[in-house]
Amino acid sequence: MKTLPLICICLLLTFSTFAQGLFKPDTANLRKARKRADWDTTKYLRYDSRLIVGYFQSYRNFNNEFQQFKEKDSLGLSKTNYFAESRLISGIEVNYDKFSLAVGLRTSPPTQSEGKGNTKTFTTNFNIGGNIWYLENSFRYFKGFYDKNTAKYDTSFKRTGVYYQEPALENTLFRSKFLYFTNHKKFAFRSGYACGYRQIRSAGTWVLGGNVSYNNLRSDSSFFPIPSRSYYGDYGSMKGLKVIGISANVGAAATIVLFKTLFVSGLFIIGPEQQWRTYSYENTTSPISYVAWSGDGRLSLGMNFKHFYIIGSSITDFSVYNSKFVGLLNKSITGNFTFGIRFNSKTPEFYKKFQQTRFYLAI
Repeated sequence: MKTLPLICICLLLTFSTFAQGLFKPDTANLRKARKRADWDTTKYLRYDSRLIVGYFQSYRNFNNEFQQFKEKDSLGLSKTNYFAESRLISGIEVNYDKFSLAVGLRTSPPTQSEGKGNTKTFTTNFNIGGNIWYLENSFRYFKGFYDKNTAKYDTSFKRTGVYYQEPALENTLFRSKFLYFTNHKKFAFRSGYACGYRQIRSAGTWVLGGNVSYNNLRSDSSFFPIPSRSYYGDYGSMKGLKVIGISANVGAAATIVLFKTLFVSGLFIIGPEQQWRTYSYENTTSPISYVAWSGDGRLSLGMNFKHFYIIGSSITDFSVYNSKFVGLLNKSITGNFTFGIRFNSKTPEFYKKFQQTRFYLAI
């Protein structure tokens, strides 16, 4: 422990030296960075001096699909498909150049009359990046799930329409996702989702990605309903799962544009994920390391004009947490409708200097 302060000092000095080079004024390397940051203006336009404010409404849902591999179950009685519906979320998204921030709070909670219980939720995002790479940081919290598979084991469901509910079941997810676009001179990823850019001709790109995530699923009792609990054997008393994951992904993205305004954009990436899991039971915990899969699929369509834009989009993040006896597919599903306006704004002097750094041009 005595060496910890020395290590911290060394790291700070290293970062300081690195940062000085990264934020250094014009040099030969900076001119190279400028050349690298150039793009094909016949393919897309960039709005780096405009404040962009959007109003969005979205459905942000969480889905945890459990299944067991121990016993045959042709009727699907053992499957548990927990779903959390946030219902309508309204919020504000602010974009300036290569930075964006979105905050949303639920406005219309589900009612007990629907037989699904209530869900509490909070979500926020902070993103940075441009046409070369993009870094997304998101936090999602959901509490209160219902089992979409209730009808398989509850004979009263057809009469009552009430799902099996787990009001104490919570899911907290933090994810930091990095995306790199190989064809960044002709393709602008943000034109289809945040609109700091405007794709005016069709283009596509290969995508290289990476994820760091923390996922915590927990309850005050077993995850599994009593009718299906016996199928899971020793896993039947599971009431918590914490996962730290690091993944590398690869895939593609493309945008089809009509009349320089109408567009359809899509992205899909997938890859292996190293996972450090901690399973929690009634009286014990079990740490295990696994290599599994994670990925991201997106689709958006809309109209992107010079001064405003209208977008409808769907984003699905997923991670697979399978073991030898129990499988879990964890999905975060977001559907968005966004209306945004681009305002002319004067670029602050300090930001103009920042725009001349290698760090800025490398984004």
